[in-house]
Amino acid sequence: MSKKIINSDIFKLMEEWAPKHLAYDWDNIGLQVGSYSRQVNKVMVTLDVVGDVVDEAIEKGVDLIIAHHPLLFKPLKQINTDTHQGRMVRKLITHNISVYAAHTNLDSAEGGVNDLLAEPLNLQSTDVLVDNVQEGLFKIAVFVPLAHTEDVINALNNVGAGHIGDYSHCTFQTKGHGTFKPLEGTDPYIGTQDKIEKVEEVKIETIVPRSILSKVINEMIQAHPYEEVVYDIFLL
Repeated sequence: MSKKIINSDIFKLMEEWAPKHLAYDWDNIGLQVGSYSRQVNKVMVTLDVVGDVVDEAIEKGVDLIIAHHPLLFKPLKQINTDTHQGRMVRKLITHNISVYAAHTNLDSAEGGVNDLLAEPLNLQSTDVLVDNVQEGLFKIAVFVPLAHTEDVINALNNVGAGHIGDYSHCTFQTKGHGTFKPLEGTDPYIGTQDKIEKVEEVKIETIVPRSILSKVINEMIQAHPYEEVVYDIFLL
């Protein structure tokens, strides 16, 4: 049986191409109308969400509209169905059609709108004119038994953590001793229940871009031998 595709699956792909942090702070991107968990069988792509687009989506049984320009640019104070926008929102909700927008983040993304416009013009030596976007960074610190240090470092770096400029696998490591006492119901990798253990461990510190933080944490936990992984996250 094939896996059912839902809106969040499509959104994830869009945000891998055009990460949200690339958008200007005044922009309203992402889900505009609908649900993250709505199943998707048919997708429509458009520049603007206008009345004719909504009517065509209804006629063709579209589940998700991906638009460049946001349908909801300013906060709604009311949904007045006597207005053009209000009628569109009502139609979208009535027919279970979701709307997602990728605007200035898609303009700025590598392989995005600006690159696609430059290509047919045969522009050479294209570069960013004004770098107004800087992705937030976090430091992650995780405590690992000595024998598993390399496994965890590789897991972190394989998904994009620890990259500084043209260098990868950038970490700082501090040796020390961790203590813990497994309680009833635990299944400890090291030690036995109701006995305090003292283990030689390494504290691994590295940096992580905001856009991949969740992925890095998941991979780190998968590579870590402990039942309960101890780690800290610091906003830089």
